[in-house]
Amino acid sequence: MTSGLIILDVYWGLGCVNDITANRIASNCVGIAMALFMATIPPGIYGNCPTNLKHLLEDKKRFFRDCLQLMLDNADSDKDTIQKLNNLHAAARATFIDGYKEANDNFNDAKILHNLFILKPSVEMKQSLDTFAILGSSVLSVVRFAIVLLENSAGEERFTEGSESRQALKTIIDALDIEEDNSNISSYYLHLKAAEKKNNKRPVMLAECQKNMEPGRRVVPVHVTFVHICEFLVYYIMHREIKLDEIKWGFLQQRQSKRGRRTTLKEPLTTTFSFNRASGN
Repeated sequence: MTSGLIILDVYWGLGCVNDITANRIASNCVGIAMALFMATIPPGIYGNCPTNLKHLLEDKKRFFRDCLQLMLDNADSDKDTIQKLNNLHAAARATFIDGYKEANDNFNDAKILHNLFILKPSVEMKQSLDTFAILGSSVLSVVRFAIVLLENSAGEERFTEGSESRQALKTIIDALDIEEDNSNISSYYLHLKAAEKKNNKRPVMLAECQKNMEPGRRVVPVHVTFVHICEFLVYYIMHREIKLDEIKWGFLQQRQSKRGRRTTLKEPLTTTFSFNRASGN
């Protein structure tokens, strides 16, 4: 292309061949230097941008909601519900690995230019990456807990209509402010559809989890413990939604992403569950 431009410029009489050649060499060198400079800027900007984590948070909330809804509905047999939870776990795991890896890789790229004042990595972004690792594993743990709960409490009353535990889960579901994926293009939808086409096996869990669910060893009913974990998780989600909006990024860290979703509880989850303690525990 450079050779063609030189020939055309000389042909049109815009200058002599030596002048135009020197001009094109200088232009190319400036263009290459500018391209190299611009290639280093996006990682510094987008590595500190919380957009990827916000998308991942929405996916985690969707999986969390679906897990709770399956436990409340349980319209199918326990076996069918367990298989749906297996698929949900596989999709949630794949979504978390992909989303977290992308956000973490962008942040690591941004750290390459940590000596430049205008592109310093955000401390808040690093903290958010660490906490999202906890959030991702927590959601997966809740799904695994739900599977063990169904496997080891067949025939028992769990979330009966009108019970405190059922009402608490309903309150959590209603509180989750989730951006619906009407176009079906989210990582949640794509991974879930892929998981539903496979007969996903039960996720590997510690045998000790099952031992602790033996009737003689229960201090708190298992479904009540499940609710308590879900209550903690929804408060953790609410905290992350606020913290992600506080992250500043871009040149001189002057930019902030637009306000994200806000999970809001209609009433505090402070209910105390009544249960019968096993004698001797």
